[in-house]
Amino acid sequence: RVFDVDPASNRTTTLMVGQFGFGRDGRSHDVGYLATGRVHGFVPPRWHNADHAVDIDDHWQANDLRRSVVHQFVVTADELTWLDEPAASPAVRLLRDTDASGLVVQFSLSRMSVPSAPDQPSRWQLNGTIAPWYPHEPRTYPAGRLLVPDSRGPSRTDGRLHNLSVELTDTHAILNMITAVPTVGTGPVDVGDLELRTAGDGRLVARLPREAYLGREYLLACGLVTVP
Repeated sequence: RVFDVDPASNRTTTLMVGQFGFGRDGRSHDVGYLATGRVHGFVPPRWHNADHAVDIDDHWQANDLRRSVVHQFVVTADELTWLDEPAASPAVRLLRDTDASGLVVQFSLSRMSVPSAPDQPSRWQLNGTIAPWYPHEPRTYPAGRLLVPDSRGPSRTDGRLHNLSVELTDTHAILNMITAVPTVGTGPVDVGDLELRTAGDGRLVARLPREAYLGREYLLACGLVTVP
């Protein structure tokens, strides 16, 4: 289900999932699901980005065509049912065999299509990941330390990053950049090499070369990047 908490705002569109399943091959009923599970509660919108797509001109629906939003929900381990097919997928076997408390599903909606006719539905581009979930992580909000763009900058700049989160380990920085980099066409904008620094003294924590978010791996991982 999809509903607006505030019908006068396009920033309150909330989802109710109910049941989640993955692994079926397209719309084929000949290939079964790999896992299914129940989803409880509401899935509110996160990380609204009014300028995610920067190649949209003065279309009458430009505000909708440019924007993106992130949703996230959790399927707890006691609500998961693993079917027989996971043995055929190494990735699914890793998800099933990990010592976690469930699965977290995170996805973005962006680049809305122009309606083909009045009062007809539009399609959105969906990108997302499925990963192990642990109790210390939020259920409906991306995990990690939140980083936001500098509000003192211009309101709309093609090279401006959006919200992202970072998790630091002893050896790596893991960045969730699912909608952080603006897009043009089917790919991200080249905003150059990036650096993660401390706010106080500007100490360098990690470098993110442009290749890390311009390559195919970035698209396949839906914005999850790991760097030393």
